Amino acid sequence: MMIASHNLKYVLILFTMMVFTVMLRECSSQSIHASVTNEISKGVELHIHCKSKDTDFGDHTLINGAKFTWNFNINMFFTTLYWCNMSWTNVDGKYVHGSYNMYVARRDWKRCENDFHFYVRKDCVYGYIRKKGAFECVYSWAH
Repeated sequence: MMIASHNLKYVLILFTMMVFTVMLRECSSQSIHASVTNEISKGVELHIHCKSKDTDFGDHTLINGAKFTWNFNINMFFTTLYWCNMSWTNVDGKYVHGSYNMYVARRDWKRCENDFHFYVRKDCVYGYIRKKGAFECVYSWAH
């Protein structure tokens, strides 16, 4: 009885490792495409600086409707992280700024999506949620 229980434990561990390996291979082998689009208002420029631990894309200024894009793969340790610092001045002259983790592997890889689209608007940064089939506020400027 003790031997059977011991063997079952190893079988479960092996099965779990196999499932994890398959999921890892499917998600991490895909190239991820990310984009951020300025939809604040006509005439309002979005200043954006996106980077990861290893890659710095530098400063970009996006006019209304313009898009910044990049591609990447998830690392095997699931520590891939891209964040963007964003700022703009509204029509009243108020300076608005914030930073959002656009892609966090441990949060986002489970969805196994290879397209992450964000729209920066006056009230929030909106990210597309594939399961819901809609954009959702992921970062509010008023926090």
